[in-house]
Amino acid sequence: MRKPYVQRQRADWWLRNPAYRRYMLREATALPLLFYTLLLMSGLYQFTRGEAAFLGWLELLRNPWLLALHGVALAAALFHAVTWIALVPKILVIDTDRLRVSPTVVKRLHQVGAVVCNVGLLLLVLLLVGGGR
Repeated sequence: MRKPYVQRQRADWWLRNPAYRRYMLREATALPLLFYTLLLMSGLYQFTRGEAAFLGWLELLRNPWLLALHGVALAAALFHAVTWIALVPKILVIDTDRLRVSPTVVKRLHQVGAVVCNVGLLLLVLLLVGGGR
């Protein structure tokens, strides 16, 4: 029995097409967010160990490298959110015999939903943090 033909693909296949480069950049935003998540989880662990450990962790956050990580993670999250919302009309196509929704409407509704959720979270945090005063 013969082996099936397997076409070889170069490691830099994604560099040839701008759409693939944008896709890989978008997917690469997961790495800084992974490190940021690990940093926050270490803070939660230090919180369980007591006040001194948590204050030590807060002091560690003043490190310039970790401040830079905060900035990179914020930029990655914003880039990921903007590109995701731009992709939604391509993924969520509503076109049937009875109903057709314009891709622009789908995109705008997702933008409004993102703003509403972020404002709601901000208000909740302000209520929880400021509620004790």
